Amino acid sequence: MLNYITITFLLYMSTLPALYSAYTVYDKRRKPAIQWFILFMVLAAAWAFLYATMNLVPAAGLTYAIANVFWTVVTATGGAFFLFAYEFAYKQPLSNRVAVLFFLPAIVFFTLSWTNPGDIVYTAEYTVGTDGVLQVGFPQGILFVSIVQGYGYLMTIASTALFFAEAIHSDGKHRRRAVTLAIFFIGVLVATTLTIVDYLPPYYDGTALLYGFAGIYFAHSVNRHGFLEFSPVARNQAFNAINEAVFILNAEDEIIDGNSTAAETFDVNLDSRERIEDVLPTRSSTGEIEGTFSRTERGELKYYTTQTQPFAYGRGLAGKLIVVGEITKLKQREKELERIKDVLIRFFRHDIRTSMQIILGQSESLQKDLPDGGDDNLTDIVDTSEDIVNKAHKIRLIDSVIGEDRNVVASLPEMVEDGITKAEIPSDTVLEVSIHDVDVQCHSKFAFAVQELIENAVEHRGQPDQATVVLRSEIEDDAVTLFVEDDGQGIPETELEVLREEGETQMSHLSGIGLWIVKYLTEKAGGVFECRNRHSGGAQIRITLPVPAESEDEPARTVSDR
Repeated sequence: MLNYITITFLLYMSTLPALYSAYTVYDKRRKPAIQWFILFMVLAAAWAFLYATMNLVPAAGLTYAIANVFWTVVTATGGAFFLFAYEFAYKQPLSNRVAVLFFLPAIVFFTLSWTNPGDIVYTAEYTVGTDGVLQVGFPQGILFVSIVQGYGYLMTIASTALFFAEAIHSDGKHRRRAVTLAIFFIGVLVATTLTIVDYLPPYYDGTALLYGFAGIYFAHSVNRHGFLEFSPVARNQAFNAINEAVFILNAEDEIIDGNSTAAETFDVNLDSRERIEDVLPTRSSTGEIEGTFSRTERGELKYYTTQTQPFAYGRGLAGKLIVVGEITKLKQREKELERIKDVLIRFFRHDIRTSMQIILGQSESLQKDLPDGGDDNLTDIVDTSEDIVNKAHKIRLIDSVIGEDRNVVASLPEMVEDGITKAEIPSDTVLEVSIHDVDVQCHSKFAFAVQELIENAVEHRGQPDQATVVLRSEIEDDAVTLFVEDDGQGIPETELEVLREEGETQMSHLSGIGLWIVKYLTEKAGGVFECRNRHSGGAQIRITLPVPAESEDEPARTVSDR
């Protein structure tokens, strides 16, 4: 009797290791395997508690009822054990839809165990002795054998195999811990087998106790030795070969890992859990790492760029990966190109433009002094000089728009009206305008583009007595298209080819620089620029721009002949 009471007491005490293990890793429950480990340990504790309670309950009816719950817990423990082992081995969480399938056998058993239809769960050999101890006996119903014994054994064997597989594919301390856990669970298989073959007294089952001790070892490995941490085991060779500095942060923005470049370049002790804002500059308003920054190292100014990538591990945010690359040479080259650009712009804006204005002024004076305005050669000199002066002015405009990437929301009809006002439009030109009252998302300098479109259309219009320029718009879905059409000779094919090429480096000459600026400003705002010559004569420019979500279009405004 003493042995019976002592063993029952030990069974109750067997709940403590399992519950303690679950408690110590609860704060890490979002990592793979931990959630199922906690459930596994809770079920193991319930296993020991229910078994001990069956020993103390003398009434057969109550013992049978507790046993139904006990066998359900045993079956569910097998499912939780496998899910724990699977996520431990593969480091990936299973979806809830898949996970619930592993608990269906327990649900089926629990449902049918109360009615035992056709003895498919229990047979007559399933009894409670005079001492109140449950006697399972053999044979038992097909459901009991297939679910409690078959499914339970299958899950335990499969789980243990996963731990061995993890040990084979690991090295060092990780391998030793995986092997130790596998040995613990082999002990579980042995203990379960001894219970089934009646080698142990029917009132004792040591399975839950072994589960609990294995749980303590696992929890200790997780908490003290970083078991299941997301730093890869074989990271050193590849990780430290990277020239860029790499920092790994936890959810609290503490540096928990990094490569040798990070440690050497930024003088960081990777074991001290420094906060990233103490190492890299951050924006005061948001606390985010600066995208680019500079710092002085050994008396030399160096530039860096950063990339930040949050990543999830298990069921929640684990931290961030920050890569810091040096761009000092790139910055130096950028400054050199900026200086070259400034020199060239100054050269065209001042030297060439000033010289051509002198030539133009003298040519015009000479043209006035000569009878009938001089010959065609002098006229060509005047026209060419005017063209070069205008191009020098356009180059100045390029300097003002290139590098400006700010997009704004502006009224399309207001920009058109402003462009008409600023453009030089001869009085004999018929201007037809039909523009919807709508806002568009455009480049901050797009008003110039509208003016340039109008001036370009006027310049290429038809004969003075019948010249017409049309400005109209169409709205479709979340975009508006501005059409600018003239009835002139069209755009030269060479300029059309230039405008259809991708990128500003494709321009082989400057005769179409105004339209090129329009194209540049349109595409910088995410719009579409199209140009073509119409079969009926004249050119058509199409500018398609996005409409802000809150913008509502109104009927088109119409301006009569001008």
